[in-house]
Amino acid sequence: MDPEYEKELSRLGIKKGHVIEVVVREKSSELPQKGGAILWKTTGNQFGSMHAVIKAIYEALPTYKGKRIFVEVKNKTNGKFQICNHHIALKRIPFTL
Repeated sequence: MDPEYEKELSRLGIKKGHVIEVVVREKSSELPQKGGAILWKTTGNQFGSMHAVIKAIYEALPTYKGKRIFVEVKNKTNGKFQICNHHIALKRIPFTL
């Protein structure tokens, strides 16, 4: 694939003012494509990048650092979405899921 396309895809084209919906669920081995119970859900336009979205997840769920979580991010402004069913919250905040 084209590196520029992959970069844009991994960041969802998030810009200031875009309406972003974030749903974080527990990792579930029974439902690997859907995740388990909802841990945190938010919708808003306060995110300016994917890094800001991930940072908000880390701040909302400090007890899940180092554990697997299921993350679903939807950019409602441009229609793009990304699902990550294996994200591990580590000490350093990554720029992409």
